[in-house]
Amino acid sequence: MIQRIQTVYLFLVIVLCISCLFAGVGEWALEGETVASMSNFTYSKEGLEPATTAPCYGLGVLLILVVLLTIPTILLFRKRMRQLRLAIFSTILLVGYVALYVFYAWAFTAEGTTFRFLLPATFPVVSIVLNALAIHGIRKDEALVRSLDRLR
Repeated sequence: MIQRIQTVYLFLVIVLCISCLFAGVGEWALEGETVASMSNFTYSKEGLEPATTAPCYGLGVLLILVVLLTIPTILLFRKRMRQLRLAIFSTILLVGYVALYVFYAWAFTAEGTTFRFLLPATFPVVSIVLNALAIHGIRKDEALVRSLDRLR
């Protein structure tokens, strides 16, 4: 199981998603000073009046779903087609996370503020690439097994 490169890719997806889950993913600045921040569960505005906090649960839920979906994907190494479907669905969820992240960044931007991406915000994008590499590896394994079945 661990000797397969796609298992390593999927494990890195889990690590990146968990580390992104507990980190801040964006902040808004006004004249160089941070006035609001966003994590995967909340948006908080401190520097501008009125000070508010808004829920962003969608981001956190999507990351939790990706982690909970990737764990069985790793464990299904003998059922490659099911593993492939779960990896594709996980990639779709990550694309949804990125789209929702961009929407929240756009929706919460106040007049005169600029939005700054933080480093953990890139982890889901890297996870999409790692999922694509894992999907490629799973497809290669399936093609190899099918070609060996034809030789028998």
